[in-house]
Amino acid sequence: MKKAEIDKRLLDLKARQGTGEKMPCPRCGRNTIKAPLAHNALSRYADLYVCDECGMTEAMLDMMRNPLPLEQWAVFKNTGPELDFKALSMQEVVGRVLGSQTEELLRLHRAWVLRTDGHTFDALREQALKACPGIMDLRENPFCAVYRAKDGQVLIRLRWDGNKSEIAVDTLPEKKK
Repeated sequence: MKKAEIDKRLLDLKARQGTGEKMPCPRCGRNTIKAPLAHNALSRYADLYVCDECGMTEAMLDMMRNPLPLEQWAVFKNTGPELDFKALSMQEVVGRVLGSQTEELLRLHRAWVLRTDGHTFDALREQALKACPGIMDLRENPFCAVYRAKDGQVLIRLRWDGNKSEIAVDTLPEKKK
């Protein structure tokens, strides 16, 4: 994504936030921005408000001098339609992902492990977001596909044993409030 496109999108988001439109956090895409707007965290990298969780995360990453690039914010990730697993239980999501996306995840993992110079993880993440319906994120280290279910998150982790990829599935239930 080019800088001009990012700047245009950020200006549009700032205008929408200024009108009081109820919207998800532009950084994570999960938490809703609170009203009034000033009760949210102000991003350190864009003139936008983000959820409190992202504000804390940005502060920690800034302290470590390791910011999340704007191109990886949720608002820039999903440009096409996405399949939503949020209505399914973690068990149902595991069944669907293992039944229909295992080959694609294995292909992506193998491509990352056997990559040559010039290949970035961001490009691989974009491929995953397009090729794996319902995926929320693809993490680099450890290589992990993240899916959100109604009762928590499903993590599909892959590792290389020298000859082939191995898969492990973890579920992270949401904390009850």
